[in-house]
Amino acid sequence: MTLTAFIFVFISVFMHAAWNFLGKKESPSSAFFLLSAVAGSIFCLPFALCSGVDFLAIPLDFWLILVVSISFNLVYFVALGRGYRCGDISLVYPLGRALPVLLTAVVTMLCGIGKSLSTNALIGMLVLFAGCIIMPLQKWSEFKLKTYFSKVTFWILLISIGTTGYTIFDSMDMEILKQMYFKNELLRAIFYMGAADVLISFGMFWIVIFNRNERLELKRIARSYAPYIAGVFTASAYILVLLAMNNVDNVCYIQAFRQMSLPIGMLAGVFILKESCSPPKVVGILLVITGLIMSSL
Repeated sequence: MTLTAFIFVFISVFMHAAWNFLGKKESPSSAFFLLSAVAGSIFCLPFALCSGVDFLAIPLDFWLILVVSISFNLVYFVALGRGYRCGDISLVYPLGRALPVLLTAVVTMLCGIGKSLSTNALIGMLVLFAGCIIMPLQKWSEFKLKTYFSKVTFWILLISIGTTGYTIFDSMDMEILKQMYFKNELLRAIFYMGAADVLISFGMFWIVIFNRNERLELKRIARSYAPYIAGVFTASAYILVLLAMNNVDNVCYIQAFRQMSLPIGMLAGVFILKESCSPPKVVGILLVITGLIMSSL
């Protein structure tokens, strides 16, 4: 991973933790993420439309891959809202961010996507994953398999699958744009984020409109600033991630380094939302930091 990629990801993790915190605190729902996606579209589209893009010149493969990526995004956002409803951010956030590290590594290795990961990077990712597994525990005696079998674990698993899916397919689409169309990295990222947010908004609209509780929630939070701020943060954070994808040999490095947001999200839950902080959480944070350092070296 280059220094440029590291800086992009480093800035993005703060934005990512911030919009997740807003979603948990204000309204963990599909309605919230619908408004966020709309705000992200409004934020990105003017720049994308003024970039001189010839939409007809973009190959069909790009749009097909984008549709698949959006499907994973919809799974991610729905599961994220449900997960935050039934669990603490200090549980859902670290586990939902940790599992994709290994899932992405497994998928890319099996499918031959990107360059092979170094042994040091793989060990670092395993250490990081171990830290994220430990962080949600209140006491060491809870470290049992049955602790992780619950309703919230189901949503965390879907969050992880969604994250893994859209990360891999977004990486493939960015490579298509890089080779066949855009030369400017920033315009490439903004265009992609704008197109993705429009499709995410469309998909989330139908999810919300057919659910009475979500429709009521949409009316309640429509006048709040939180979902719109979250939308700008979401778009900005992922634009930085897309830019970073141009500076790594394997998208797994991006997935691993995005986990720097885990301690930030957990500390926000502890100090702002007054969630409990246990010794396992402290050990977990130290393992996450250790894993990140090992992956970087």
